[in-house]
Amino acid sequence: MSGASKEVKKTKPRNKWTAMFIEVVAYLLRGYKVEIIPEYELYKEPMRIDVVVIKLLEDVVIDNTLMRFFRRHNIVEFKGPTDTLNIRAFDRVLAYFYAYLSQNSVVFSETAITFVSVRRPEKLFRVLQKERGYKIIESEARGIYYIVGEGQSSTYVPAMQLAVSSELSAEDLEWVGAIRNDLTAEYGVELAGKPEVAGEDAPLREFMRSLYFANHNIWEEMENMTVAEKKFRKYLDGWAVRSGAAEEWKQEGWEKGIEEERRKNAKAMKAEGIDANTIIKITGLTADDIQKL
Repeated sequence: MSGASKEVKKTKPRNKWTAMFIEVVAYLLRGYKVEIIPEYELYKEPMRIDVVVIKLLEDVVIDNTLMRFFRRHNIVEFKGPTDTLNIRAFDRVLAYFYAYLSQNSVVFSETAITFVSVRRPEKLFRVLQKERGYKIIESEARGIYYIVGEGQSSTYVPAMQLAVSSELSAEDLEWVGAIRNDLTAEYGVELAGKPEVAGEDAPLREFMRSLYFANHNIWEEMENMTVAEKKFRKYLDGWAVRSGAAEEWKQEGWEKGIEEERRKNAKAMKAEGIDANTIIKITGLTADDIQKL
């Protein structure tokens, strides 16, 4: 399909989970003529939509299980594994939606809201059904639900859907489902070997690195999983070859290369606000090493 998405505007996301989700959205929409606006600012105060996707060719249907639902203007809210999608969060997104409408010349029927939550929001579903008069309708695709308003008690939005990323089974949504903090070491290694991560100029290489930092349990599993550790070591070696670092590592020795990689990872984790004890456990560095970073 012709056309290409515009470059994602340089706005620093508020948290790593939103940053990873935006990166996956940009990847899934590559090749489509869309504009992607992360952390869309509605006012000078911190009132921002996670992602706004505007289809620049309005008649084009996006060939993706989640994004076929998209209309011309799309408000997308992502809730990571440490976030809660409750009724307050739901109402806040509705407020953002109407604020977006008020600031832009948008045809009301050409708008839609998409919620993506790592965890299934059972309490929200109950409140929407019992107190707000909504119907929750399962789509044909596992893990995706349509939120349909009924009667005058419901806030009318032309189209709303909610995806529970931990339930998704569609192949074209694997990377959305991967944005979690409970990945197994085995699955982490499997993801790391995919061409989107391991290939030359792979578009999701940095995403995968961030995902590893967010899944401390992977490193903890490695301590007791010899086979997985060997696979991961092989993967790191392959990554070094593909990234052009292999020659440097050969000259300086594998162990020195690993030491530098540990320090680089520790510095990144320190910048993310991860506590020193966790960094020590994951990287094997000393407290003095971490303090000097």
